[in-house]
Amino acid sequence: MANVARNRGRGVNCAALFLVLATVALGGSRVPVGDFADGTPYLGLDWLILDLLGSSIIFIVLEKAFPLYKGQAIFRKAWQNDLVHFVVNHLLIGFMLLVVNYLIHNVFGWMVRHEVQEFVSTIWFVPQLLLAVFVADFVEYWAHRAYHEVPFLWRFHAVHHSSEVMDWIAGSRLHMFEIIATRVVILGALYVVGFTKPVLDAYIIVVGFQAVFNHANVHINWGPLRKVFVTPDFHHWHHSSDDEAIDKNYAAHFAFIDWMFGTAVDSEKQFPEKYGVVGDYVPNGFLKQQAFPFKPLPKADS
Repeated sequence: MANVARNRGRGVNCAALFLVLATVALGGSRVPVGDFADGTPYLGLDWLILDLLGSSIIFIVLEKAFPLYKGQAIFRKAWQNDLVHFVVNHLLIGFMLLVVNYLIHNVFGWMVRHEVQEFVSTIWFVPQLLLAVFVADFVEYWAHRAYHEVPFLWRFHAVHHSSEVMDWIAGSRLHMFEIIATRVVILGALYVVGFTKPVLDAYIIVVGFQAVFNHANVHINWGPLRKVFVTPDFHHWHHSSDDEAIDKNYAAHFAFIDWMFGTAVDSEKQFPEKYGVVGDYVPNGFLKQQAFPFKPLPKADS
């Protein structure tokens, strides 16, 4: 209503106001909703709103309290593009979960050994959670490394690396293929090992927090822990286009995995100088970025 009065996008705002009033007139939140059958596709509008509000409040506060780049604006260049990725990924979460769940059971089902799963289920919660995070990160390390070292896979992963500014929403810039493929591989491994549901629920919280936090414009002195756990400082180097950072720092949770395999950044510089894809050949815009892997690269970069 305020935007209608200020004549800002009056047509769009009038349409939005009409839809809100129509929703209220039709019963709004009072409309009873029954149970849905398993496998019913849905749009994750509720998850989108909750996650957008929660993430923006938590991580913007952290970015302002402990900034790596103090002058970086919240609404920085290309933030709209990353917001579109964020919205689409959350709205299609129901579809992606159906696809991932189907592929996990049909691709990895033959690998399940009940005696292994029974043993894992007897492990106490905390060590089982740490083991689950390690298994997931070990698998993700090699999947992530493949995205960088296999040219065909890099076309998809380059979309994620195309952001030239790092903040909490930059991590949302992902190709749909990468989202589904990576989740299938990681969750498939966790499914085969047989971690309990409470542990998997806790893992989802851990990976959800770290996926956003590690891209945030945050700098905290972690001391010796920086070589154990992945932090924003560690992951920012992975997104850097500085020469010493190319194809380094693959881990998502445990930094020691990169040190173990010799892929950790060992630089005299404290922070990267620049971010993005070398050559800056990935287009801006959600649809263009989804189509990018299927188009030939410019001759200078191919």
